[in-house]
Amino acid sequence: MALNGRGVGITELLHGYAEWPVLVLFALITQLGDVWFLFALGSALYVAGEQFPRWGIDRRRGLFVFGLVLAYVALIGVLKNAFGLPRPPGAGEAPALGWIPVALEPVFADIATGHGPGFPSGHALGTTMVWGGVALVLDRGARRTRLTVAGAVVALVSLSRLVLGVHYAVDVVVGVVLGLLALGGLYWLTDGGTDPGRVLLFAVVAGILGLFTGFSFDSVTALGGALGAWVAWRAVAEATPAHPSSRQEVAAGFAVLVVAAALFGAVYALTPGLVVAFVGSVLAGGGAVGAPALGDRLAGS
Repeated sequence: MALNGRGVGITELLHGYAEWPVLVLFALITQLGDVWFLFALGSALYVAGEQFPRWGIDRRRGLFVFGLVLAYVALIGVLKNAFGLPRPPGAGEAPALGWIPVALEPVFADIATGHGPGFPSGHALGTTMVWGGVALVLDRGARRTRLTVAGAVVALVSLSRLVLGVHYAVDVVVGVVLGLLALGGLYWLTDGGTDPGRVLLFAVVAGILGLFTGFSFDSVTALGGALGAWVAWRAVAEATPAHPSSRQEVAAGFAVLVVAAALFGAVYALTPGLVVAFVGSVLAGGGAVGAPALGDRLAGS
């Protein structure tokens, strides 16, 4: 075992023998558990509601899934900073793939590396919470089938973290276990995902705790996004249609969502001062949650 007690040789074996096609494949697979993808999935389920192709659900359960994303982002910050355990050696260095165009090298380096504390795995925890949440609230097909699919995604994303060499096996196992515990608790707390305001409040509480474990850009933006979403839901819950009235309403809601997502992206890309980052994330979180209500007004005007 490694000096930090988490190395059992699995990461070294998988990463050490992985050829470049395998590394590229798993760099793409790991995106299924990346924050941007989970944000897109949860917010799209919420805004589209029952008009989401094949996966349509009422908006309150869609907001539950989106709330799980915000809860995960806040929770993982608390856990990583509390433990402060490092990643495997070389986790921040992208594998040398000479055939990749120069313009794509920064993209591959971003998706194939890991930085900051490594325990537990955020991808494993977030994928378990969000994909597991989707499987629980969907009403299409058998629940066993949905949970099997979600479990397969969790397994693939967790494996990708080992193949890419950015986590130890212990990191992903603990991440999955904690994700299951968090998902089960929040699913119960929200009465089967029908009271999404509670998962948003949990995200706010976790965000506040995050400030005490590590006052940083990440903790400030995690709290800002959760707080903006929770405050917005309290303001627009009654005005938000549980079911979309038309495709025009959904399209208008997505237009608002794109603006909110772009604001989130700008905050993370520009990394401004903490005050600006907090305000920007509050507005982005609030805009995402307010998108259906604003879309309903825009479509009706």
